[in-house]
Amino acid sequence: MRFYHLPPVAEADPPVAGDEVGLPGDESRHLLKVMRARAGDTVRLTDGRGRRLVATLLGASGNTARLRIETSEIDRAELARPRLWLASGVIKGRRFEWLLEKAVELGAHGVQPLLTVRGEVAPRDGRLDRWRAIMTGAAKQSGRAWLPDLAPPARLADWLSGRSGCGLFYGVARERNRSWRDGDAGLLSPARLLATDRAAVAGAAEVAWAVGPEGGWDEAELAALDAAGTSVRLGPHRLRTETAACAGLAFLAALREMLLDDVPAPGA
Repeated sequence: MRFYHLPPVAEADPPVAGDEVGLPGDESRHLLKVMRARAGDTVRLTDGRGRRLVATLLGASGNTARLRIETSEIDRAELARPRLWLASGVIKGRRFEWLLEKAVELGAHGVQPLLTVRGEVAPRDGRLDRWRAIMTGAAKQSGRAWLPDLAPPARLADWLSGRSGCGLFYGVARERNRSWRDGDAGLLSPARLLATDRAAVAGAAEVAWAVGPEGGWDEAELAALDAAGTSVRLGPHRLRTETAACAGLAFLAALREMLLDDVPAPGA
């Protein structure tokens, strides 16, 4: 089931049943030219801010598909706290694009590219637009009602300075650490991560997973992460950045889902 992206004109004034709207250019072209939709066809939309909509295609005005909104539904799990963030050192080309796609599928609400000492240089002009397009495509493919935010690339120290109220976990390389069986209380395994005291994270506005670049964190970055968060070892082997990003996000998404299960239903 394909979703089309209808970005909100204003988040405070979302479309409601009965509204007539125009689909943006690329989305209209795909609907009309590739899918060959016709007047009367049902079209499923998301505004990327937590809503799924069902609409009827009325026709085309030039190259713009005109739609009438029939229903609008809020995905409350997407809007609930804590929000899930991925912060990742920038890595080469298509591997970072793959990472972004999988971060969307795994439930990240936002992605922070990190400019690290041992990572890639700052992305060239136009790269952010390509990254946003990849994330938009992944959101539609996965049927998500939330299009994750993409923050401008930032240095680790600058990003950490704005993490007040955030539960932070970060990945560490195998050779730098002892096994958690050796009594390192500050180093979590995935099993211990899921078994951790959820109350300590439940009050956080955000939960973030941070992974380093191909060259790993340098000592100053590790010291900053040690002061701000909790280290997690994902297994016995050294992981590529994109692998560690997906593995850690999957565990934090599971932790977040457990937190949502702890919240009483409305009216309970």
